[in-house]
This record gives sequence, C-alpha cells and structure tokens, in this order.
Amino acid sequence: MNGQFMPLAEACISVNDRGFLFGDSVYEVARTYGRRVWALERHLERLRRSLEGIQIEGVDIDALRANMLEACQLSGFDSAVIYVQITRGAGPRSHVPDGPMKPTILITVRRCKGAREEQVRNGVEVILVDETRWARRDIKTTNLLPNILALHQAHERGAHEAVFVTDEGWVHEASHSNLFVVSGGVVRTPPKGPALLPGITRDLVLECARRAGIPAEELPVSREALLGADEVFLTGTSSEVLGVVRIDGQPVASGAVGPMTRRLHALYQARVAAGDDA
Repeated sequence: MNGQFMPLAEACISVNDRGFLFGDSVYEVARTYGRRVWALERHLERLRRSLEGIQIEGVDIDALRANMLEACQLSGFDSAVIYVQITRGAGPRSHVPDGPMKPTILITVRRCKGAREEQVRNGVEVILVDETRWARRDIKTTNLLPNILALHQAHERGAHEAVFVTDEGWVHEASHSNLFVVSGGVVRTPPKGPALLPGITRDLVLECARRAGIPAEELPVSREALLGADEVFLTGTSSEVLGVVRIDGQPVASGAVGPMTRRLHALYQARVAAGDDA
C-alpha cells in the first residue's frame, strides 16, 4: 500500500478515498508464470493510458514496476495474479477535487487459479446481455457495476460469462474477457476503440495467429456473425484462451471446443513458455 509492504489484513484505505466514494480510480491485472510477470511492460503502458484517460497525475511508473516485482517475489507464488489499483486520492467528499491530490496506490498478489482443466477441455457457455456500460470502455476503471450485474446474471443461468450486445446488434466483449469468432478459417475480433478494453491477451493471441499464418482480422462482429460462427472463444489474463460451446443455451456449431481455438491456445502457451512477451 503506497510503497509499503504489509499483510493484507493490515492494509487500510481512508473512508474519504475517492476510489471508495466515487469509483474514481483505475486498475490493472497481470499474471506471473514461474514468478516472472508476463507482459509487464504492456500492462504498465495500458495502466499509464488509463491514468491519463481520467487525468490522475503523480504516479511514478518506474517505482510502481519495482513494487510490483518485489511484491511478487515476497508472495512466494510461482503462478500469481497481481492486482494494481490507483485512486485519485483522499479528501473531503466533493464531486470535484479541491486542488491536487496524492494518489492512493494498492498492489495485491494472490495465487492464480486460471481456468479449470474441465473448462479448457470442454468449453464454457455464455449469455447475451444488453450493452449498458459507459462510452469509454477502453479505460480500465473500477466502475464495474454493469459488468458485475451481467456476470451475476450469467451465473444465475448456469453460464460462465456474459457478452454485451448493443441495441444495433454489435458485439464488443464479455464482462471480463475479450471475444473472438472463427468463420471459414478466419479469426476475427472487434477492433480497438472506446467500445472495448484493449486486452493484453487479445493482442498476444492476434500476434500468435498472424505469426502462424492464420488469417486474423480486427473488424466489427454482429450478433448474427457470433451466433453463426464455426468457433467462438474468449481471452483473458488468467483464463488465457477459453472456448465457448454454447450461447444462450444453444450450441456453437458442433457444441465442442474447435480446432482453431485449441491451436491458438497451444500457440499462446508456447509463447508463454518461451518468455516472448515483447
């Protein structure tokens, strides 16, 4: 907490912190493999963009990097998830801060569970939900209530994830994953922009596909294209690549994890094993 290492139970945040009062904060989640932080510089760059996006200043990225690395070593976990949250700071409750504030910086490290072997092997189900989030979803803020409610709805229906669909019928991403479809041997994912989070795993999987000569494109995905795809899969920091086999109770193609999904997951894991995260 703010550069000091301590047990989780001893960490305290002011009741006047704007992250607590308003959700006035951004966050980042990274993963370690063999105590090495995977794609660290990519995560730090995305965090820097998020800070810039909501105009939080005064964060030393170099010091943050050092603290993240030390926290990982102190945890003793070979495979861990690193959570970083930076709030605008603490002060009298007011929508507009009364002058410059000192950001609150929280780093936690926990053991990474990842996707269950059964989920990787058999795939997961998702549901479709209405897009109700704010317009700057490329900024990784802690304002996640629509995501939480959507995921809660998915779990109530026995599904793993919820995929957001706009009134116009466009699919952008899931509540905590990026989305890909495969049709006719071509891999497609919605393009970057304000509508979706620029996922780190998303980018790495696209790079894996292109290096392997697999056609991969960043183009809009319609609801019809999603429901008619040969394969659908999700990507995320903890889950890596996870096949989707049912949407709203209906099977995706054969209802099994497809060969392209398995191939891309294998390519991604090979890249992790090689430490190639540049």
